[in-house]
Amino acid sequence: MALFVNKHQGKGKDDEFYTLKKDWERIQEFIPKDKVIWEPFSNGEFEGVDYLKSICKEVKSNTGDFFTNNEGEVIITNPPFSIKKDVLIRLKELDKPFICILPTLAIQTKYLKKIFGNDLQIIMPTCKIFFYKWINGEKKIYDKLSYYCCYVCYKMNLPRDIIFMD
Repeated sequence: MALFVNKHQGKGKDDEFYTLKKDWERIQEFIPKDKVIWEPFSNGEFEGVDYLKSICKEVKSNTGDFFTNNEGEVIITNPPFSIKKDVLIRLKELDKPFICILPTLAIQTKYLKKIFGNDLQIIMPTCKIFFYKWINGEKKIYDKLSYYCCYVCYKMNLPRDIIFMD
């Protein structure tokens, strides 16, 4: 995930955090390898996107505005958390299978229930998902999170509705 340019950008938040390769590796068994994947919030070649490209048929990233574009067959992303509600509404409009990293508190919101009803599945790691960012040209792991994240899934045909993972 990365900061991106569109009508939803701004909101006074620093949303430029990227997914570590290990956090996509953790759930690789649930990532469809034979589909075209769209990572709409990556603006370049980063380790999470590079990993997806190494295991999937094709990965589209850096394709412009998520709120107007429609790429790929499956969406796998770590969206800007400051606009997660807008992202979830758009994901429902697109009605494509997705895996989306979100703070676990998001699954307790009324808006998530209103948007998706009971149609979501959750992959819940038993450890924190950390992110990284580039500061002065140097990769820095952002491990000071006060919250946990999980993988929120839609139409992914997981074997159970909640999967706990190490």
